[in-house]
Amino acid sequence: MNRTILGLVLTTSLASGGVATALASEPEGTSETFFELKVRPVLAGTCVKCHGEAKDSGGLRLDSREAILAGGDSGPAVIPGDPEGSTLVLAISHTDELLKMPPSGPLPRAVRDDLEAWIAAGAPWPEDDASRPIEGQAHWAFGPIRPVTPTEDPTGWAEGPIDRLIAAKHRERGLSPVARADRRALIRRAYFDLIGLPPEPGRIEAFVADGRPDAFERLVDELLASPRYGERWGRYWLDLARYADTAGDNSDYPIREAYLYRDYVIDAFNDDVPYDRFLHEQLAGDILAADDLGGDYARRVIATGFIAQAKRIGTQKLEDMHLIIEDTLNTTGQAVLGMSLRCARCHDHKFEPISARDYYALYGFFAGTLYPFAGAEEETRPSEFAPLVPPDRLQGYSAQHAEAIDRLRAERAEVEAEATETLRDLGLTLSVEEFVAGEAKPLDLATRGRRVEPTDPIGRARFRLTRATQALDRRHRRLDSEIEQLQKAGPEVMAPKAYAVRDGEPTDVRLQIGGDPQNLGVEVPRGVPEVLDPSGTIDLPEAGSGRLALARWLTDGPPRDLVARVMVNRIWQHHFGKPIVPTPSDFGLRGIPPTHPELLDWLAADFVASGWSVKAMHRRIMLSETYRLSSEHDSVNEAIDTGNAWYWRSDRRPLDAEALRDSLLALGGNLRGGRPGPHPFPPVGTWTFTAHHQFNDTSYPSEHRSVYLMVQRLHKHPYLSLFNGPDTSATVATRDSSTVALQALYLLNNPFVHEQAARFAGRLISDEPDPSGRLDLAYLRAFGRGPTAAERARAGRFLSRYEGALAAEGRPDGVLEPEAWAALARALVASNEFFHVD
Repeated sequence: MNRTILGLVLTTSLASGGVATALASEPEGTSETFFELKVRPVLAGTCVKCHGEAKDSGGLRLDSREAILAGGDSGPAVIPGDPEGSTLVLAISHTDELLKMPPSGPLPRAVRDDLEAWIAAGAPWPEDDASRPIEGQAHWAFGPIRPVTPTEDPTGWAEGPIDRLIAAKHRERGLSPVARADRRALIRRAYFDLIGLPPEPGRIEAFVADGRPDAFERLVDELLASPRYGERWGRYWLDLARYADTAGDNSDYPIREAYLYRDYVIDAFNDDVPYDRFLHEQLAGDILAADDLGGDYARRVIATGFIAQAKRIGTQKLEDMHLIIEDTLNTTGQAVLGMSLRCARCHDHKFEPISARDYYALYGFFAGTLYPFAGAEEETRPSEFAPLVPPDRLQGYSAQHAEAIDRLRAERAEVEAEATETLRDLGLTLSVEEFVAGEAKPLDLATRGRRVEPTDPIGRARFRLTRATQALDRRHRRLDSEIEQLQKAGPEVMAPKAYAVRDGEPTDVRLQIGGDPQNLGVEVPRGVPEVLDPSGTIDLPEAGSGRLALARWLTDGPPRDLVARVMVNRIWQHHFGKPIVPTPSDFGLRGIPPTHPELLDWLAADFVASGWSVKAMHRRIMLSETYRLSSEHDSVNEAIDTGNAWYWRSDRRPLDAEALRDSLLALGGNLRGGRPGPHPFPPVGTWTFTAHHQFNDTSYPSEHRSVYLMVQRLHKHPYLSLFNGPDTSATVATRDSSTVALQALYLLNNPFVHEQAARFAGRLISDEPDPSGRLDLAYLRAFGRGPTAAERARAGRFLSRYEGALAAEGRPDGVLEPEAWAALARALVASNEFFHVD
């Protein structure tokens, strides 16, 4: 089947199987979804080949609404609102011997009913392309990448393909690009884009002085080779993967091993793992690991943390599994395909050409997957984690397993001995008190709820004995439970594990009517959305969930071009501050079309041709003239294109939360390299979190990069929340952007900022004894440039007045200079220029 014509074959599955219609709240045939699912595929796959641009039998074209209403030799093909009077309905019914379409035979009854319902509803057609020919695909995003040949730029400004495609839009709108950014601005831009940190003064001066024609290319390669690159760009993917260090259930249980997935993502970007393989590993790394038991086994298993990170629900173990799988499908759909799938859980999607059958066909891949359990209110211990060693090596942990059981038994024996001695002494004390008082009563355990110790001797002795008995009994029960759990789990429990998934059995699920897992409809075989692959099926192995087949279908099958478009759009977005498709996780019917469709397709084709190399795409974009434009204002261009939608200059952009915090640490000289490893969560044995006493500890201090901060789902990190950091409960393509007074107050008053400013000042004083040279160094480190004459004069006055004020307060001479420079440092880091990149 020719995959370039999506929707070529309309299968009858859309019209069968007991699926509740997506249009229960509106007349049949009125929605765009109905058109995309049930009308456009028929026109594109059955009608256009004889009634389209290439051939218009009988003078009739059926590839646009205008052409259909205009009709051909026999008059209008469709009369909106009148199916019986429409020639098209007569033709597809095959009741007229002289007018039969298609000639090969009548369309299925369900298809004819759909077309009649559409005509009865007024023959609605998406406004954006009412007059544009169908061209054989359901929607611009779902069609194949179109060959693009960038035209020459007569002005000579554009040489490479990206610039030629940008220049073509300039010419259409009468725009002229501004000049190149100066080298100081350019190196700062490149540093923050690729590694999220400011350049050191020495590196700035070296780049400014480098006269080689490939100086910027060398700089880009240098930054791409830095381990800091993965920390910067890995964070973008973690936003999409809704990464968190807690589960999100009603108690928000910690996930001690979550950091392994975070580090996997960082390493994958640093190693430039091809994007197609990156997706395969995250969706089916456990299966890849089992197929090849080589040295990559643990890494591939860890990669499936992408699936495991699905938000947990409720109080019980893996409660409401249908909602966990819904989160998996929603994240995968938006992050990889740029499509919303969630609504199709309950009914045919109202805004996308995705049916409920499509949804449950995909659902089966994850229903046959074993998810890990982080712990919850009613079962507080984590379990079901994925071992990081092959199955044939699990028995190798038998000795460790036996040692662990022996240790617990030894501890139980110690508790038993302690109990014997403690209870004997307390019992003797009680007996003596009773003897003295002439009383003798049986031991009363009813003091469990009492917190105040009685004052009388007998009551006090009985209280202490009861409490000791209960405490020792609890220790016994805990140790007995741990021994029993270890014995039940077997040696594999000692193997290293990840918060990742394991493969299960082939699972085809029944459709959940209205999204209710208790109200089941027909069984839906595992498959793929028909809008992306008309067959709706893929080759599945006899064993396992089939996730690897799904992952390969995404990058090697019909969706490949969509997957490539979505990712290059994201890369472009983070280099320019805005994507080509303004809705980067919604390429569907309600998404906003690309501003530069030819550029998007050219980038996607180049991405695939490069072997899905993300670093090659960085080079391609950053070495363009478009990327190197300055951010200077131009009144003529501004009047034509106020929002710079057509890239005649570079947009000035604010630092995100991580880059701002990391820059403050870098200025202070205390930014720690490397990785902090696991977070210092409390021991598992102490976990008793509930809905009323949730896990909540965002105070773990760190001088490592912000990507390594512990982030929770239910309790936001105070700093990251203030500066629009990641939303860990949802897949996020574009973070919120806000400028609020609290941010300014933080930069002026927060102890962390004061500490970093003091460190920054201390470094300046230590590195440069001359105040004039020190000011140069301060501006270079903060802004990447030296101070102007006016700034130099203003800073001099500020320092003099500040030291004078301190002296007037009677402060010692030794603190005047450090505190004055610390105050100046606070002013610099609170400035608009520090907070933005040109």
